[in-house]
Amino acid sequence: MDPHPFEILEKKIDQLLNLVNALKRENQELRQKNAEIKHILEEKENKFIGLENELEKYRNAQLEVAEYKDKQDRVKNKVEKLIEKLKEFEALE
Repeated sequence: MDPHPFEILEKKIDQLLNLVNALKRENQELRQKNAEIKHILEEKENKFIGLENELEKYRNAQLEVAEYKDKQDRVKNKVEKLIEKLKEFEALE
């Protein structure tokens, strides 16, 4: 005996309900994974910003060191010139 059309319809509806439920579960899992990935991305972005700030501090420190080196060289040159002048003065005596 062939299945009754209502039985076939009921079977198809059950299959559709099962498929919809499976898709709902999959959607929920994907939403959860998406939230986790967003959280990881946010952490990485914060770390990146922190590294950029740290790099900027190092660059500023490097500029300060270069400025101090420049000042040191100028002071050294002035001291050397003064020493030469003192030697000239001593030679006059």
